[in-house]
Amino acid sequence: MKKTITFLVLMLAYVGFSQNAPIDFEAGGQGANWTWNVFENADNPALEIVTNPDPSGINQSATVAKFTARGAGAPYAGLESQHGGNIGTFDLTSDNALVNIMVYKTKISDVGIKFATPTGGAQAEIKVANTLINQWELISIDFTGYIGLGETTGLDQIIIFPDFINRTADDIIYFDNITFGIPLPNTIGLPITLEGGQAPAFLDFNGSATLAIANPDASGSNTTATVIQNTVPANAAFAGVNFPVNNIDITTEKVFSLSVWSPLSNIPVLLKLENASGANSERAVTTTTTNAWETLSFDFSEAGQLTYQSVTIFMNFNVTDAADQVYYWDNLELGDPLGVSGNDLVNITLYPNPTTSILSIEASQEIAMIQILTLLGQNISSLEVNTTGSSIDVSQFKTGMYIAKVLFSNGNVQTLNFIKE
Repeated sequence: MKKTITFLVLMLAYVGFSQNAPIDFEAGGQGANWTWNVFENADNPALEIVTNPDPSGINQSATVAKFTARGAGAPYAGLESQHGGNIGTFDLTSDNALVNIMVYKTKISDVGIKFATPTGGAQAEIKVANTLINQWELISIDFTGYIGLGETTGLDQIIIFPDFINRTADDIIYFDNITFGIPLPNTIGLPITLEGGQAPAFLDFNGSATLAIANPDASGSNTTATVIQNTVPANAAFAGVNFPVNNIDITTEKVFSLSVWSPLSNIPVLLKLENASGANSERAVTTTTTNAWETLSFDFSEAGQLTYQSVTIFMNFNVTDAADQVYYWDNLELGDPLGVSGNDLVNITLYPNPTTSILSIEASQEIAMIQILTLLGQNISSLEVNTTGSSIDVSQFKTGMYIAKVLFSNGNVQTLNFIKE
């Protein structure tokens, strides 16, 4: 994969501009033998080329750049390549305006990049913060808005601000693999557990902020070390996060499970599977607990498409809240939930299906509650049960497909689809 990326970028450089890239800090590559000037960093310790501290994640390069940000240094402490060499001379164009850099940081802070001409002229740096800590992350900085402006032609210097933030103590930032143009997506396979350095390439939208953190509530049904924190801003009904995955095939297994932690109950969590052709499919399931982990199941049995290449998660789909809300999720799995064997699953029967009036549900364990949801996760009926079976009158429902969400007294949750005729 790395050889493929390098080949594509070098070909792009050849046909479009004389830019030395990718900057990979490898022996025989670009960056390792360049002259880097460190500035505004107290005693200005030199940039180091070191062994990759974590080759298990998305960055398996042998060597990387290590920048020591001094606590007494300026927020804009950084480093710059040498004029008249190193990166070469190039113009900012649509081919190279997207700059990608891998970073490994111990905290969240901005990474800034800008380019300069031989006389030092430059547009302002553009800054983007990392979202993951203690693991490699690929971030992209878009300079498209600068194309055609002054001081964007004849560029011969790259300037990097690895830790653009006020500091009170020294910090170490590693960075690597600076490329130009659209990067190949970092795809990973299911299950998504976030453990062992697993790091999806998260793309937030509509104000969503996604961050891998230590599990803030390692109890109940999810005691894993690392989870996803998703902050949804106030009044944002469709804030979510998308990430590419290795090809998902639901030919055999069709039910996904996801561990979620919500500060609110009755919140629809929507899981959307996306296909390169645009043949997408989505299911929503409503939370039932507050301030505790629960496992939600998403049944894609009725999906027409069988393969998908990316996943989108909305933690409060089509819900507007007057305040910011923080949710957590983990363990996205196709098939049985992680840690649950087939013998642990409840035997459950729903009949008749389709139905015109009465829907009966029977199970081998005590049912605490039954909720009837639309396919978008809207809760339209709830029934307290506290026994192993019950019946619900659905005669007033419109014709269509619905979801019966069965909550068991032991905390398990199962969902079943049914049709109202």
